[in-house]
Amino acid sequence: MNVTAYDLIVVGGGPAGMMAAGRAAERGRRVLLLESGPSVGRKLLLTGGGRCNVTNTAELPDFLAAFGRTGGFLRTALTHFGNGEMRRWLKDRGVETVVEENGCVFPAAGNARSVLNVLTAYLAQGGAQVRVECRGAGLVVEGGRLVGVSANEERFEAGRVLLACGGLSYPQTGSTGDGYELARQAGHRIVPTYAAVCGLETREGWPRRLQGTPAGRLAVRVVGRRERTLASATGDGLWTHFGVSGPAILDVSYAAVLALRKEDEVILELDMVPDETQDGLTAWLRASAETRGKRTFQTVLAERVPARTAAILLELGGVDGGTPMAHCTREARTALVELLKRLSLRVAGARPVAGAIVTGGGVDLAEVDAANMESKLLPELHLAGEVLDLQALCGGFNLQAAFSTGRLVGDAV
Repeated sequence: MNVTAYDLIVVGGGPAGMMAAGRAAERGRRVLLLESGPSVGRKLLLTGGGRCNVTNTAELPDFLAAFGRTGGFLRTALTHFGNGEMRRWLKDRGVETVVEENGCVFPAAGNARSVLNVLTAYLAQGGAQVRVECRGAGLVVEGGRLVGVSANEERFEAGRVLLACGGLSYPQTGSTGDGYELARQAGHRIVPTYAAVCGLETREGWPRRLQGTPAGRLAVRVVGRRERTLASATGDGLWTHFGVSGPAILDVSYAAVLALRKEDEVILELDMVPDETQDGLTAWLRASAETRGKRTFQTVLAERVPARTAAILLELGGVDGGTPMAHCTREARTALVELLKRLSLRVAGARPVAGAIVTGGGVDLAEVDAANMESKLLPELHLAGEVLDLQALCGGFNLQAAFSTGRLVGDAV
């Protein structure tokens, strides 16, 4: 059996693992990174629609608030290496970043590959060894002390081990829950997992008829009991075979998923034309009836929303799309404006966790030291990234948490 000694073994080649391994190697530590798949960073290439939403410009209180009840756990990691440090780190390595809507930060090149290239170069420059297609099978514990990891029928010894294996989302990229099993070997409790950032299934069946059709730019509001707003976002939407998805839906999905655990009914309220007022739409329909009376409802409504969506809205409003605008009654105008500004969908549930952007649940934070991400149950074991019970709104928060917790471990070794 082969035995090799390292200062740090990192299990998992995602953002947290690569940052931790690169930083520890930069500080002169002997580092081995084990990746179960054929290459590192495969899930990173999918983030932000392939553009890689690396972080968010939100101030620290707002950044922590995006994580809800678990936000306080991240204070040390984000203070140590936050959004400003992340952007400077990338800039120092030739990757400029740009700020887009809602403070989302992307590489100026517009692709995730530029970020992955920097991370792989970081590993190489520090001399970190990388073993791909090498799945961590177990922790090696002797006399109650962690001494290494077993993988591919080999034993790798190290002073410290980091579990950065991700969650259960996109298992084809290597996130298959391995980290949970390894953490259980150390005695850790795993908070039940669920889809945290994902498309939402609806009770209404009509969205399925629009499968694959863009819904256009939306303002989305998650409404709970007593008309309470639980979350809101503006962005693009997409009709799907299960309901609705797209950036705007992903931004509010975490709030919707949590609300479903407590409330009997959760509503998605969609404003299909967020840049126009209700009065403005009413005036537009009235003017269309007066000046373009021969044009049909379908043709006119398609000026504001995608044509296929317009047809469904007319159907929902009980309006014949082939009717000339000259026959537009006050009741028809009222119904259409209401649908355009307050289209309601009842949330039936979240998509399966395998198809989620972010996995909710994971290693119980009460068993991890927030100062250095070290296990409170097994000294010398660290945990970082999505394997932890840390999940936030969409918008760069989750990826920054991975980089920050990984960086903290890289500096603590």
